[in-house]
Amino acid sequence: MATALYERMLAFDHGDAERAELMRKVWSGHPWMVNAYTGGLSSGRDREYAILTWCIDQIGEQASPIHGKPGLWYRGSATINGWTWMGFTNEADMNRFIEQWPAPPGIIEQ
Repeated sequence: MATALYERMLAFDHGDAERAELMRKVWSGHPWMVNAYTGGLSSGRDREYAILTWCIDQIGEQASPIHGKPGLWYRGSATINGWTWMGFTNEADMNRFIEQWPAPPGIIEQ
């Protein structure tokens, strides 16, 4: 199983087969994906740091699929308007993450 975000990422036209394969490689082990509000440059990086610290403390070290490093969670490398993809190997960790890190009041997902 996987989230709708994961399914959309797989189905998206990434421009070429090499880029599509890279996206598949990066995210295939973490199909429980969410678009998480990690904060933007104007808000500082306190929220992002707290999120990463929480993930390490609660779930373990981050995966690095490109480098063959396993892990139960993965943070995407792009943050757009304060939103970052986060992926998990299982639904339970994703749900714990969502419960702990909802978007702040007034912030609408993009």
